[in-house]
Amino acid sequence: MATVRTSYNPAEYNRLSWRHFDFWLLLIVLALVTIGILMISSATQNSADPDLANAARRQALYALIGVIVLILTATIDYRIWYNARHVLYVLSLIFLVITLIFGSGEIGGVGRWLDLKVFPVQPAELAKVLLILALAGFLANRTDSIRTMRTLVFSLVYIAIPAILVFVQPNLSTAMVYLFIWLAMVIAAGARGKHLALLAGAGLLMLPVMWLAMAQYQRDRITALFSPDPGYNPTQALIAIGGGGWLGQGYGSGTQSQLHFLKVRHTDFIFSVTAEELGFVGAVLIVILFGWLVYRLMRIADRSRDGYGEFVVIGVAAMIFFHAAINIAMNLNIGLVAGLPLPMVSYGGSSLITMLLAIGLAESVIMRHRKIEF
Repeated sequence: MATVRTSYNPAEYNRLSWRHFDFWLLLIVLALVTIGILMISSATQNSADPDLANAARRQALYALIGVIVLILTATIDYRIWYNARHVLYVLSLIFLVITLIFGSGEIGGVGRWLDLKVFPVQPAELAKVLLILALAGFLANRTDSIRTMRTLVFSLVYIAIPAILVFVQPNLSTAMVYLFIWLAMVIAAGARGKHLALLAGAGLLMLPVMWLAMAQYQRDRITALFSPDPGYNPTQALIAIGGGGWLGQGYGSGTQSQLHFLKVRHTDFIFSVTAEELGFVGAVLIVILFGWLVYRLMRIADRSRDGYGEFVVIGVAAMIFFHAAINIAMNLNIGLVAGLPLPMVSYGGSSLITMLLAIGLAESVIMRHRKIEF
């Protein structure tokens, strides 16, 4: 007769959990990170600014740190964060308030950054993941009542507070990321369509107030979308994409990027650099990788053993999808110039490490989606 051990051994549990680690998800992420480092290197290789010339090396260092964060996060049982959900929510608010008070406007002209001397940090990026963890706990406790208008409004207020703190930095694009994450998660939790429609109607009525509260550059970006002249950067991005053809002008040989006609080419417009140098094939490859990435995340959410894990991964998938969709649309001049980086491809330590942290959370969920017999 076989002997069944009933004692819980955390070390053995974690060891056995690695059998379910999603290596395909990791490979997709590493492919995107590698493409990003290569394209950043190409976009900045002729820069006279020594700080910009070292951008690819710094991105590689951020990637190494991010992968370590991913592995460590996957090792930790994601259900631990459920018990800390209130603390995580308060921490996110504290980070955003500190940014409002001490934020630097040296990067991008707005106070979104904290200068830690070693490198600048954008707290709003980390707050995305903290809010996903907190909101997932909020919804997991209210799966029965989320179909009521009262709970839905409560959840909106829950996310609106940090969104407003980000909006007044000013950072409209990140505030919209928060709201899109909320929308995806409440839909997954079972919110009623008619209730969401009522909230959408109320939001439309608030648009004049939001318009008055926006910074002038934000209004200019919105009006430029309806103008026959989209502006300098979108025009150069379209020229770069159109000049790439099917197979591109060759790595490191794009005219718009190498001659510096395309500004912020290593961040907001890295997709245009890729399309110019690697062509339609390279651009489509990036789109396919993001589509595959979101598919793997949705697969993990579907296999989660509990509502909390499902909502966490839905939030991660929504965050990555929104970033990628808005950034690519901006490069194609069919969306607002929103300043959202292309996840894991655009230059930026805060964004890259945050995204890899989020992937680590998804890996933690899939690693523990089954009960393990000892």
